[in-house]
Amino acid sequence: MSRDAGPDHRRRTPGDRLGEPMTATAVEAHALLAAFAAVLLGLAVALAAFAGRRPALSGDHGVGDVAALVAGFAALLACAVAYRRSYAEPDRRWLAERALWRRLLGLVALAFAHAAIAFMVTWASFQIFQRAFSGVTLDAFAAALLTSLAGALASYAAYQSGSRMDSYALSNLIATFLAAGVLTSMVTTNRSDWWQVNMSVLGAADYGVSLAFNGTLVTAGAVIALLAEYMTRDVRALDLYREHAGVVLARNREAVLVACIAAIGAFLAATGLVAVDLSIPVHNSMATAMTAVYTLLVLRAHAWLPGLSRTFYLAGYFMLAGAVLSVMMWWPLGYYNMTAMELVVAGDILAWLVLLTRNVAAAVEDARRLEDPLS
Repeated sequence: MSRDAGPDHRRRTPGDRLGEPMTATAVEAHALLAAFAAVLLGLAVALAAFAGRRPALSGDHGVGDVAALVAGFAALLACAVAYRRSYAEPDRRWLAERALWRRLLGLVALAFAHAAIAFMVTWASFQIFQRAFSGVTLDAFAAALLTSLAGALASYAAYQSGSRMDSYALSNLIATFLAAGVLTSMVTTNRSDWWQVNMSVLGAADYGVSLAFNGTLVTAGAVIALLAEYMTRDVRALDLYREHAGVVLARNREAVLVACIAAIGAFLAATGLVAVDLSIPVHNSMATAMTAVYTLLVLRAHAWLPGLSRTFYLAGYFMLAGAVLSVMMWWPLGYYNMTAMELVVAGDILAWLVLLTRNVAAAVEDARRLEDPLS
């Protein structure tokens, strides 16, 4: 819903040429087709990769390594196709009306995030299975079956997620992707003492995981920028419902709110683009700016987003206080090192963004039900 929403005789937009929206049954059918395609892909790749050898479940180019690549690629394609097809849904046609570069950025970021999650989950799962079944090896056919299964699960889940993407799902995706990406960087670095320095060194070239860590930050920043667009729609819809109820709201607060969320995404992406071994001052400045914007958002949330629950506002203040306390425990108190402080502050920012998105989406849902009790 937007303020310029009009009757059926409105001008035609790119969203009008997308075709008919799919039913829930059709989405399920297409997700199963995507899974079947991933099975065929997994069989072909695995039989070629494991021909003439008995791979282990994990390590040394084992089943887990190949399965993770297949799962990631399958999730990438499935999410991209499903998300693009979802533009035909009535409540998502606005996605097709954005500038081309914004459509491409959102699509690529979402698809890559799904691919990375599928890759990391599959790789970690086979690591666990290898520990549970120590010493086991498989013939090429059995390895191909497991690879196909991993690809099918990833493809099915990614298609479902891409078809039903909304503010709730997007906030959960950001949290899952960032947590999985950073954790993977931690456990795969070739320097076991990284935590004695700070978290940013995971993005340094000589620590072995710079691409994984920096890529996670850049992609997460792009997804947060997409979240700002979803938030724009939610806030506008909420304002319209409140205006119908006779509530007078300031107009400029929406733009400032969304700009701040987009700025968090931009600063997060910048910390990944300018790694700590490229320029420490620039890297630290971007991280500091992101924290400053988060602070401003928490302090002004009650003014920019009136009408949300008091519990949400109080939670924001407590979380901000926890972040400040965490910084003080690093300096000047020296209770723990910089890595612990960064983990707490980053977790605070991410958790608050998720809470913000979910609370706004919940307010929109409540307002919709009050206006149309039968919806």
